Amino acid sequence: MDTPDKSNRVTGFVPNPPKNLPRPTDHWEAYFDSTYLRWWDLQEQDVTVTIEKVERTVELTFRGGKKGDRPVIWFVGKKKPLVMNKTNMSSIAMQHGKQPQKWPGKKITLFPTTTMAPDPDTKKQVKTDCIRVRPKE
Repeated sequence: MDTPDKSNRVTGFVPNPPKNLPRPTDHWEAYFDSTYLRWWDLQEQDVTVTIEKVERTVELTFRGGKKGDRPVIWFVGKKKPLVMNKTNMSSIAMQHGKQPQKWPGKKITLFPTTTMAPDPDTKKQVKTDCIRVRPKE
């Protein structure tokens, strides 16, 4: 029995990814299924979305097996939620107020970029891909 080729799967987050750009889904991390939205799901594009709901805490398992609770935001018509961090929560709060339960129905723009973060093994700061939030465009 043939197994499906996951290397060319479409994440469903960007309806019409550009054909002339290198495929970010060919990054090694994209070969593993992810329940949550990751930078490669944006296909190197800004994506404006409407917030559907905000969940206060979802238990996650991070690299190295460490567990922790994080808020997640679901978007209208999208399959994957975005795990939130303080930077992105603060950006949304600046746009739409400090009460997350009032954010459903509000629009934001997600964009792929990079940030400096500690490497889980060496603890040194390394450049890593991420998703950030800005006012809707």
